Amino acid sequence: MEKEPNNEIFYQNYIEDLKKIKETIKINQNKAMVYVNSQMIITYYQIGTIINKRKTWGSKYIEKLSNDLSEYGKGYSKQNLKYMSKFAAEFSQNEFSQQLADQIIP
Repeated sequence: MEKEPNNEIFYQNYIEDLKKIKETIKINQNKAMVYVNSQMIITYYQIGTIINKRKTWGSKYIEKLSNDLSEYGKGYSKQNLKYMSKFAAEFSQNEFSQQLADQIIP
């Protein structure tokens, strides 16, 4: 027959374990958010690069693209696609990829 644990010690251990578990959850949630955000930045850059290869003034390329991407949500609005295009035009992938890698890999 197993001896019943001292309630005070059990409670202290439980509180310590709970703190550790909560801290672990927070740390890993933050890591996941950093990773997801970095992947979104890379995605926006890649989309902007594709747009910049094809768009021409007056072609309504971005407007048509926005309509065709509407199934993926509001994040691909005409204005956002213009921002992605501008982002890709103004930065090289090397300028932000190293910073993203530094955030993801501690």
